[in-house]
Amino acid sequence: MTLMFAMIMGAGQIVLSYASKDIFFDGPLSIKVVLASKWLWLGVLIYAFSMIFWIYILSRFDVKYAYPISSTAIFFAAIFQAVIQKTVPSGSYWMGLAFVIAGLIILSFDNRN
Repeated sequence: MTLMFAMIMGAGQIVLSYASKDIFFDGPLSIKVVLASKWLWLGVLIYAFSMIFWIYILSRFDVKYAYPISSTAIFFAAIFQAVIQKTVPSGSYWMGLAFVIAGLIILSFDNRN
């Protein structure tokens, strides 16, 4: 469940990336532009759903184990960006993600006790 939450958060980041391009495209920021951004509203909807889902996850799992797994959202955001926007993260980015995954594996050993 926590990995699904991370996937939703990663997708939300990509959607909000599109929203930022809508809102800050050209000219001054205005309420009209903000309210008209379909990407922003989709991002808000995704984040609202993910917040409810996160609260559900916390009712089932200890936060000290659920929260680190949610950090894999950066992995899913990179994958989604590579697929959707055709931009591949650098090697150092992937190396950093490997350290995150290694940390999660180490944390999972504590959960077994």
